[in-house]
Amino acid sequence: MRVGMKKGVAHVVLVAFVSLSLFSCGGGGGGGGVTPPPPETKKSWTYMIYMGGDNNLSEAAKQDILEMKKAGSDAKINIVLQAEFSTNPNFGTLPYSGYKGETMRYLVQTGTEISGGTSIGNVDMASPQTLTDFINWAKTNYPADHYVLVIWDHGAGWKAERSTRFALRGAVQDQTSGSFMSLPNLAKAVRDSGLHFDIINFDACLMAMYEVAYEFKGICDFLVASEETEPGDGDPYDTILNDLKANPAMTGRTLATTIVNNYYNFYISERTDGITKSAIDMSKLSDLDAKILQLSGSIISEFSSVSGAIASAQNTTQKYHYTANHDLYDFCKFLFTNLPSGQTKTVAADVMAAIDNAVVTSKWYGDKVKNSHGIAIYSPAYNEVSSDSTVNDLTNYAKLACNQIRANSWYDAVLKMASAPTHVLKQGGFAFYVSWDTDADVDLYVWEPVDLYAAWMGKTTPNGFFSGDSADTGISEEFYVANDWVEAGEYDFLITYFLDGSSKFANVTFFWIDPLNNITEWQKFGPVPMDLTLPYSGDFSDITALSQLNAYTNWWYPGQTTRSTTYTSLRIGERVVNIRFGVKKTKPDFTNIRK
Repeated sequence: MRVGMKKGVAHVVLVAFVSLSLFSCGGGGGGGGVTPPPPETKKSWTYMIYMGGDNNLSEAAKQDILEMKKAGSDAKINIVLQAEFSTNPNFGTLPYSGYKGETMRYLVQTGTEISGGTSIGNVDMASPQTLTDFINWAKTNYPADHYVLVIWDHGAGWKAERSTRFALRGAVQDQTSGSFMSLPNLAKAVRDSGLHFDIINFDACLMAMYEVAYEFKGICDFLVASEETEPGDGDPYDTILNDLKANPAMTGRTLATTIVNNYYNFYISERTDGITKSAIDMSKLSDLDAKILQLSGSIISEFSSVSGAIASAQNTTQKYHYTANHDLYDFCKFLFTNLPSGQTKTVAADVMAAIDNAVVTSKWYGDKVKNSHGIAIYSPAYNEVSSDSTVNDLTNYAKLACNQIRANSWYDAVLKMASAPTHVLKQGGFAFYVSWDTDADVDLYVWEPVDLYAAWMGKTTPNGFFSGDSADTGISEEFYVANDWVEAGEYDFLITYFLDGSSKFANVTFFWIDPLNNITEWQKFGPVPMDLTLPYSGDFSDITALSQLNAYTNWWYPGQTTRSTTYTSLRIGERVVNIRFGVKKTKPDFTNIRK
């Protein structure tokens, strides 16, 4: 197997019901019927990490654990962790011999072994009470002057789990328990602990949002998160924690900035495109919230005259993998620049000033996120909202704290912006999995109805989730899992042999599962030999249908699945294309894609 980049997400396998989270380690702890150690002398900082790794990220958890153990606790800093791993062999090896799926608590010490923690039995990591209990245990046994809480997960911004059938979303997911924790429940769990945090840090995708920050109003000084999806490596824990150990007297503001800077510095050194990270001063949130309420009110009252500018803003301003998420500053800048006059123009400038005041630091890398300023907001166009009896985005959105019993909440503006007829999502739940028998670099692409994605571009797509890139994980496999509810249209899957390994070939096998089409067992295709003996190396201008790629040894197009009013199963598609894939690690440039 290849040695991956830093902490590749080793994923796996033939399981469609997947979700994403993140993870870590150490030695010491107690709770849940186990006698805890006596409270330690109060230190400068306690850095808490809450990780639900009972899922496909169990292998990735071990990489983060080893990263944290490069730093380790010392006389000034406690690094404490609660983690649960998967015992499914498809999700990697056990963290240590004899592990049986129990939830572990650790005081992270330096070392190279993932052992030495204390079992509290197998608890539901997605239960708010479990998180509250962890925080209480940590503050009691490892008291400090300052506290950080890290939620290591695969986030989705404000959005809640759409269905309990497949737990693919939520703030924390526990596969054994079949449960997840929603954003409001996560905030409640922290609030119920009674502990005020200096920093809450989301090592997760898409969490730097106004809606998320408001849920945590009053329970932390600073919020650190990403507007865009995060690569599988997540935070560089070794450099962050070593910087804190070197200067344990740093303030919460300084540490929040340190987290952002170390994140940015790691990814620019890896030339990872499309990353964001920001720190928000929560003491400034009330002022920002007041300005957003004013903006909402002005949009509602002036909608007949500003709706065109809003539609243009939704089309052109900075957006992310969930395309209804827009950078709030960029959105307001467009309104201020393009509206000739009026209250909306004036208040948009006020919101921009409030963001400048609230965002301590905001870093981005890559042209696709170059208009990021640190905090996003939900601003859906009419065709980005589903409101059928099963999936009702507006009903879910109304439940957030920022939208409760307040005149002209942003929810009211969203209702206006989404006032045109809404579309209905289609049932998803399908998955694609690719494995091969050498150390070659092979990539799985999924062409969703609108855009093309691969694991090396990031894990979250508008309609699903990828595993880590095999070049990072060191495992010769990649997979994609669709959300429970997805956009209507075609989902093509393509496989490319990108780079030779030691054997200069690979026998590639493709698997597909789709419960909606009664394909509840994995369907196997291949193996197909792939190599670089007859590669396609053009610019795709001569490719009019994806099946033409099968004439070359470095491409394989098995087919597609479709989501429409009548569901179709796997077939060779003939989607008309005009694509330039470009070089790996640069997102493919493609235009004029039509059925």
